[in-house]
Amino acid sequence: MLYALAASGAGRDEDGEQWLLERTKQPPSGTPLGFHDGLAGIAWTLEHLGHRDRALDLAELLLDQPFDHLAPDLHSGTAGLGLALDSLAAATGETALRAAALRCAELTARSVQAGDGSTGPGRAGLLYGAAGRALLFLRLYERDRDPALLDLARDALRQDLARCVRGAGGALQVDEGWRTMPYLGAGSVGIGMVLDDYLAHREDERFARAQGEIVAAAQAMFYAQPGLYRGVSGMVLHLARTTAGVPGTGPEAVRRQLDALSWHAMSYRGRLAFPGEQMMRLSMDLSTGTAGCLLAVAAAHGAPSARLPFLPPPPPRRPHDSAPAGVVSKKENPLSYEGKTS
Repeated sequence: MLYALAASGAGRDEDGEQWLLERTKQPPSGTPLGFHDGLAGIAWTLEHLGHRDRALDLAELLLDQPFDHLAPDLHSGTAGLGLALDSLAAATGETALRAAALRCAELTARSVQAGDGSTGPGRAGLLYGAAGRALLFLRLYERDRDPALLDLARDALRQDLARCVRGAGGALQVDEGWRTMPYLGAGSVGIGMVLDDYLAHREDERFARAQGEIVAAAQAMFYAQPGLYRGVSGMVLHLARTTAGVPGTGPEAVRRQLDALSWHAMSYRGRLAFPGEQMMRLSMDLSTGTAGCLLAVAAAHGAPSARLPFLPPPPPRRPHDSAPAGVVSKKENPLSYEGKTS
């Protein structure tokens, strides 16, 4: 919530930030490590808000923990930790954080090379699927320019696309066996967000086709919930951000989904609020409630900093697949992947 307020341009909540600082002086034993559920996300947010000392204190706690037992996902696993630690390393210059980020990337790469999640049971999408892993490799590629990282991102995205099916109107959605999912957190729109960023660096005909088909999944007339990760707000954010050059990505499409979001709006203490998961109660959080709706609406209205963490507006697509100048060699790069494909 604190991040959404600052990123959307709604202003800082100083009381809320002090509340968070007080409660992170001594995190209780057993606090999760992950980006969306634990210490990594808190540290990253505090650094984003200018509280570097506390952010580094929490990051130091992270460095004392083993990562080998964690899942490879963005929500609570090594992909999310790697992104947070790499971002903190870039902001602070702390080499130990950079080394830990590369360790997380190495662990995450193993799951991609093993093909985890490409067939059989598993989860796809941004938060729990291979798309979140691809996001880590893309952000590291933009820092190191090692094409092996881009190859890993490609392979991860292929794994998630293998779990998708085309529905009515050609819309591409994640197949969960008993339902199909278009959403940002665990559906095809989250995959589309990462596809946009991949295609900014390397042309891929299959990915470009999927990119347009995912836009179609974000144009339904009705979504049951308003939230960012499992509702219409995620569609607003994607349509406002995507680089897909297909019909349905212009201002009219975004406005239509903003209108759909307004169906869920409620009054709470004289202010605007939205119901959360399963519409059971009002929620203020980023994932399911009002903070996520705020971030999406701000992005749709052009607020430059209104974005999901690690998903800034993608750069313009480049028409080539060659490694740029200054490629880091395998010998120089601490990330050395066995069995990488080209």
